[in-house]
Amino acid sequence: MHPKSVSEKGVDLVKEFEGLHEVKEDGLVYAYRCSASVLTCGYGATREVYEDTAWTQEYCEQRLMIDLNEHAEAVHHYVTVPLTQNQYDALTSFIFNLGAGAFKSSTLLKKLNKSLYDEVPEQFMRWNKARVKGKLTPLAGLTRRRAAEAAMFSADAEMTTEEGAPTMVQKPEVTAVKSLTKSKTMAGAGIAGLATTLNEVSGQIQGLVSYAPMLKTLFLACAIGGIGLAAYARFKDNRAGIH
Repeated sequence: MHPKSVSEKGVDLVKEFEGLHEVKEDGLVYAYRCSASVLTCGYGATREVYEDTAWTQEYCEQRLMIDLNEHAEAVHHYVTVPLTQNQYDALTSFIFNLGAGAFKSSTLLKKLNKSLYDEVPEQFMRWNKARVKGKLTPLAGLTRRRAAEAAMFSADAEMTTEEGAPTMVQKPEVTAVKSLTKSKTMAGAGIAGLATTLNEVSGQIQGLVSYAPMLKTLFLACAIGGIGLAAYARFKDNRAGIH
């Protein structure tokens, strides 16, 4: 019913947003405090990380896979409906960032287990806040990550002709006041997901058409543009009181 493990694309998504911090001149990776003041090391690891923690870059790679597999257990344990690889990867990234406890009690999981797949991407976008100096604050980095996860989750969705149709923070929090139904955030996420899928298809036709590289560049630009639209729309939503 669920994939066995996170795909390379899912791992790359986590790496992109977590980044490898803090690499010093000696080649070791040292612990640091993210903007939410959580001790972190390597690719967003927080468990067993102390002020004097220092890891090799090789161990950071190993630790990321260990942590992703551990967080993916929450998907197997709590999700009762079938998942595609893209959906599984997006959820694992989501849980890796906010924790299994928050996922277990989330509206996102409730809707997913009711097979309301189309309503799940909106729920990703609600988790774009963290406590900064004690105040719950929307962060641009979290908004971009949620948009990318929503786009990955939606990548396998069927097409429809219906109308209308800084360092990464650990442990983000959610506050929901109004619906995102009228937000352009989901439009941006949809564009990014579609463009990502088409980008992969263009790679498969490399040997058939001479302009495949041009298509890949175009689709990549569309994906980036879609995520940018989602992030900008989400920023406007927050200012308007739509969370």
